[in-house]
Amino acid sequence: MKKCKITVLRTALFEDLRDAYMPADFGPCPAMKVGDVFTTGGMFGNSKPERFCEYAWQAVEVIACTLAGGGKVFGEDYNIACCNDGIRPVVLKLEAVDE
Repeated sequence: MKKCKITVLRTALFEDLRDAYMPADFGPCPAMKVGDVFTTGGMFGNSKPERFCEYAWQAVEVIACTLAGGGKVFGEDYNIACCNDGIRPVVLKLEAVDE
């Protein structure tokens, strides 16, 4: 059975947007750090990983499930994606792995 391995490649903080729209102490994503690795689970290998940010999962769920199901994204068995936080996005590498 395949699963999807999700690796945090980069975190960012757009300070100009933070300064315009958020409190000054609003920092980078507190849920994920560069180098963190998560693996999908569940009966079919496509469930949200434990401790994985719910908002990030909503952004990458279709890609993760496609890869875990043996499919490809743009002809590849991996994809680079990011969560949908416009002020402090997290860039993720999703790749199919065999269990």
